[in-house]
Amino acid sequence: MKFAIRYYSKSGNTEKLALALSEYLDVPAYDISHELTEDVDVLFFGSGVYGCALDPAVISFIGNIDVNVGEFVNFSTAGMMQSNYELIGDVIGNTGINLSSSEFHCPGSFVGLNADRPNDEDVADFICFVKDFLS
Repeated sequence: MKFAIRYYSKSGNTEKLALALSEYLDVPAYDISHELTEDVDVLFFGSGVYGCALDPAVISFIGNIDVNVGEFVNFSTAGMMQSNYELIGDVIGNTGINLSSSEFHCPGSFVGLNADRPNDEDVADFICFVKDFLS
């Protein structure tokens, strides 16, 4: 299987998960300034929630995907929201890309909330999620 990892992270919370995934899969993790240039079986995509919405750069990245993506697997962090899955789904719905029903979300530190998150346990949980997804 061919994997790609892309992420958008303003605070480093989602980036921490992306880098752990990169190490686990031995696949480079790139921020969304790096377009997808090849077809992939699975795109692991991470982003956060900013003001209860997706950052416009995330929407633009998804809208500009012009390669075949077998499955789009969402992972996210947020200070207050439980997930950005529905927001991602709204954007992906216009592309024809298959959004996996499996997703991972954990709290991210934000203005004094969720200090030190994602922590080592969150990272371990994320890697377990990926293992389960791939099995």
